[in-house]
Order: sequence, then C-alpha cells, then structure tokens
Amino acid sequence: MKTITTILLLLTFIGLKAQEKFSAGITVEGLSSNPQNLNYDFSNIDSGLGTGIGIFFSTQIWKSLSANSGISYRFLRNDYSHERTTTQDPYGTVGTGVFDQYKYKQSFLVVPINLRYNLLNNWLFIEPGAELSWVLNRGNRRPNNDMMWKIGLGSKIGELNYSLNYLWGSKEQNDVFLQGTRVDGLRFKSRMIQFKVSYPLWNSKAKK
Repeated sequence: MKTITTILLLLTFIGLKAQEKFSAGITVEGLSSNPQNLNYDFSNIDSGLGTGIGIFFSTQIWKSLSANSGISYRFLRNDYSHERTTTQDPYGTVGTGVFDQYKYKQSFLVVPINLRYNLLNNWLFIEPGAELSWVLNRGNRRPNNDMMWKIGLGSKIGELNYSLNYLWGSKEQNDVFLQGTRVDGLRFKSRMIQFKVSYPLWNSKAKK
C-alpha cells in the first residue's frame, strides 16, 4: 500500500510541475500471459493470451522525459489443468497422469503509471513503470488486486507509438473455484509479455 501511495503522489507531483506538453489518446494491447505457478498440488495455471483497450494521458517533464498514466480494460484467458491421480478403465486398470483441461478467465481494470525516456532523436524510447489492476469477475480471488512492475522498449511511426514490454507481479495470487463437483485452487504470480500501441487524439502546449 505504501508503494502504491508513493507512486500516485509522484505522478501528481509530476503533473503539477510539467511545463511543456500534455497529450491524451487511446491504447490497444495484446498479451502473452505466462504465470509463475506456485501450486503444490495437481492444479496448474498455464500460458494464455489476452487483450485490452483504454485511454492514456501523457505529460512532458523535461526535453527527453515524460510521464504517462491512464485507465484500461483487460481480458486474459489462461489454460488451466488438473491432474487426476488415479483413473480406472472398464477393465479395472488403474493409471495416473490424466489431465482435465479448462479455461481460466480474468477481467481487470488497469491503471498504468510509467516514465518514458526518449533516445535517438525521439525515435526510440525506454519505459519503466508499474501497473495497478483490480479483478472484476472473480469473487474468490485473493487479493482482488495486483501490482505489476514493467520494463519496455518502444519506437514510433509518425504519431503512432508501439512498445514491447515485460511485466511481472509482486503479489501471490490465490483463487478457489468449483469445477463440476470438485473444488480446485490456484496459486501463482503474474508474468506477461505485452505489445502495446498508442495513438494521441489530443495535444496541448502549456502556457509558460
């Protein structure tokens, strides 16, 4: 909680001190989700894909440094498997290693907070930051929020910005849910590769 408060206060301070430029626009993202599995039983969350859409706000701090934030909706669908320890066929043969396959779906409200440093005459940029997210569709998920750190590298074509980012979660995530007549549980930390595209719809020069 202290980390989140510090980041929000820093972003507010940056916004108040910005002297050069403010812009706002839309973002679209594609995600490859590869959680770090922490389960010690037979339930596992595997790789999956996701997508998201949102709006962003950006303000220039110095010549090559800017800060951006915003809000977006994100949807993830991971593969989920549960290993049944014993099975028995009609002939009475007992075996192991039979997997039930399911889809584990999550929806989020996401608030990213980033710093962007431009290189090579603004053609290339690096973008470290963090993402605060809240789970919208899973009542038994604990905690019902996540914080992910981010490091990314990007470029631009005209006004269109694009970047490839790696995100990793700092909190252990837990979920318990009913699968047929069986109760299953998952423990994991979030890991994602993100391809993000943004386009400004409005730019404003601040008065000096």
